[in-house]
Amino acid sequence: MFLSKALFVIMLTAALALPPAGLLGQEGPAPVRVPDWSGRPILTDGVFSPGEWDDALAVQVQPGLQLLLKESGDFVFLGLKYSPFVLSIVDLFISPDGKSVHHLHVSAQLGERLLNETPGLDDDPEFIWGDTTGWYANEVRWSEKKVQALMKEGKKRDEAQEAAVYRYDGFEFQIRRSKFASDEWRIRLETPMPPDWSPVVFPAGTVPGSTRGWLTLVLK
Repeated sequence: MFLSKALFVIMLTAALALPPAGLLGQEGPAPVRVPDWSGRPILTDGVFSPGEWDDALAVQVQPGLQLLLKESGDFVFLGLKYSPFVLSIVDLFISPDGKSVHHLHVSAQLGERLLNETPGLDDDPEFIWGDTTGWYANEVRWSEKKVQALMKEGKKRDEAQEAAVYRYDGFEFQIRRSKFASDEWRIRLETPMPPDWSPVVFPAGTVPGSTRGWLTLVLK
């Protein structure tokens, strides 16, 4: 299933409208300390090459989905690995102070917005597409040449794009420490997964409009 722009909008709308459940009303997971890397660099291409993440803290979100964390110098690295691979997108929410929430989106485009303090879609700002000041992650990319060839064979564009996607195992983020001037970041993520492609939320039951129950990352 290729995540077209229209489908992305539907998923995003549904995800941000989720009612409080699960961890809401609880404290959420215990804070985790993000380890320093041991010299293994990360190429943010979405391909989890052997050894790249061996020195990272691994958090099992659910079977088939792993969150990986490490830092080095001025950067924090966050990986989201799918095993087995599924074609997906990810929304990462980061709060450096427990109040302001930065929403980083990765699909065929990268985008960012600062959510308003009051929850809900109606008053939240538009994404600034292509704005990756202080961070980067791998986009979902495909071969347009292959897309055109498959369309000539009779495939619809969405089907052709899905078949022509360049390999990736998940998403690899590199975030500059100075972007969020704090030694503790609260994070939350959403990613649609089969069988019904509803968003997997981590920590479960949390919502974008409140940082209650989010995972706290303790940085050096």
